[in-house]
Amino acid sequence: MSTVAVAKSLGVSRRTLMRWVDQLDLELEKNELGHYQFSKEDIERLKQLQNNPTGTPTPANEQTRKGTITQMVSLDENKVDFLTQRLEEVERKVQSKADGVVSYQLLQHRREMEELQSTIKKLELRIEELEQEKLSKKQEFGKDPALVFDQTKAPAKPSRRKGLISSILGF
Repeated sequence: MSTVAVAKSLGVSRRTLMRWVDQLDLELEKNELGHYQFSKEDIERLKQLQNNPTGTPTPANEQTRKGTITQMVSLDENKVDFLTQRLEEVERKVQSKADGVVSYQLLQHRREMEELQSTIKKLELRIEELEQEKLSKKQEFGKDPALVFDQTKAPAKPSRRKGLISSILGF
């Protein structure tokens, strides 16, 4: 069987199948294209390894290793205390800096809001002034305007003599 077919039958990915093959050092035959061919014995061995309660296949000829973990820590308590104090100091400084930044931002926002409110009040006053001007102009146009005739004199005609001289001289 091919690698893909065996992986499907076992319900694992092709990479997992190839990892198991490497861990077990299985000798597999290759076809003319260089693809692995699994025999029935190989598939049965892989199925047994898949049913292994630890979840990872182990070679059949090896025994499971058992042991205990011993913790060998050689930390100087003075260094640990010093590092803990430094860490707490840095955390306090960071918190203080963050509080300062937030306070500054709040003050900036408050000042901007006060400026905006001041601008809004100025605009409202200007709108009221314009509305008052508009109303007063309406009232002015509502009255009957008095007819006024200008009683200015008409411009005097130039004398005939001056016209005659200018026509002669061509001015």
